Amino acid sequence: MNLNYYRNFLLAVETGSLSQTAELANIAQPAITRQMQFLEKEFGAKLLISGRGKHELKLTDAGWIFYKRAKQLCQLEDETYREIQDYTDGMKGTLTISMAPSRTPSFISKVAVPFTALHPNIRYEIHESFHLQLLDDVLKGVSEIGIANALIPDNYKFEIIFSRPEQFYLAGLRNNRWMQLPEPLEQLQNAGTIPLVVSRSHRKMIEATCREDGFTPNIFIEAGTKISALGFAQAGMAIALVPLEPQETLPDGLVAVPINDTRLSISKTFVKLKGRELSAPMQKMIDFYKETYEQGNA
Repeated sequence: MNLNYYRNFLLAVETGSLSQTAELANIAQPAITRQMQFLEKEFGAKLLISGRGKHELKLTDAGWIFYKRAKQLCQLEDETYREIQDYTDGMKGTLTISMAPSRTPSFISKVAVPFTALHPNIRYEIHESFHLQLLDDVLKGVSEIGIANALIPDNYKFEIIFSRPEQFYLAGLRNNRWMQLPEPLEQLQNAGTIPLVVSRSHRKMIEATCREDGFTPNIFIEAGTKISALGFAQAGMAIALVPLEPQETLPDGLVAVPINDTRLSISKTFVKLKGRELSAPMQKMIDFYKETYEQGNA
């Protein structure tokens, strides 16, 4: 297996041109053509075809399968080099992490900034992914760990490194009449008429909890993420019903009322591939996070 051929195949697909591939790879075009022919002969299938344009290449069905696998193998090789470099360099590694977009601001302020202050040679490669893609990133080796918001399916493939529950809050403008609520709120039913904005991933849980209590929540807006839900609340259009981390900073003007209903909770979960050892820098970061969490700062 010559991964340089695989890399040039990826380049050919992504540029759509053998001549541009040759230029970027600093190889003569006939050599690139021979590499593509070799791959097609090796796998016994046509992988690339010419499109309508003279320099337009397209994937066949077999080529699409090969493209996905070639990408995984090249990413795995890159990660292997990084891990070995991390091992030899000690704390001069790269942390590859997949996390929900809503997790990124908190990770930056509560983990990346203080951890980098202690270890300035650490670098970060952050993949903002939603739940299933996030787990796929970990499974395929794109990221060393994932930080998930939901239950982990196929947990025989994954190992939970750290997990903690997060409470739901109602968040809105301080002067919004809908925010005149007892604190904490013991049941969501007490806020049944409030126009809510919820993130898509939490809607089913919220509606199921409300059905158990015999009422239908007034979901006015379904947002894609917690960040956008808080944005609608900041605009005064609705009250956000979202999970918040301890001491999480809210957008300007927003206040939050906790809901003491254990049915409305999610877990922030750090997950890795089962049986795979964490790199030294990643283990150091995890230990730092746990220590920070125990001190109530994360």
